[in-house]
Amino acid sequence: MTDLPARIDHLIRLAYWYCTDFMVNLAARWHISYNEANTRILLLLIPGVVGLLLVMRLIQWVQLRKLRRSLPSTSF
Repeated sequence: MTDLPARIDHLIRLAYWYCTDFMVNLAARWHISYNEANTRILLLLIPGVVGLLLVMRLIQWVQLRKLRRSLPSTSF
């Protein structure tokens, strides 16, 4: 049987390495510093995507509520 904490530690380190490598390559491609790329992704892009998803969910909720009100009620 394998040592689970050691495997989890390895996966965490691997994920960190891939994320860091991605950010370094992204910064090089955009011709900016690593810190600036980190700021753009973590402070601008991710909250923007989360906000967009929340707005989409709110729109879906309103549409679903209208649809439920327009359907005839059935009681069992």
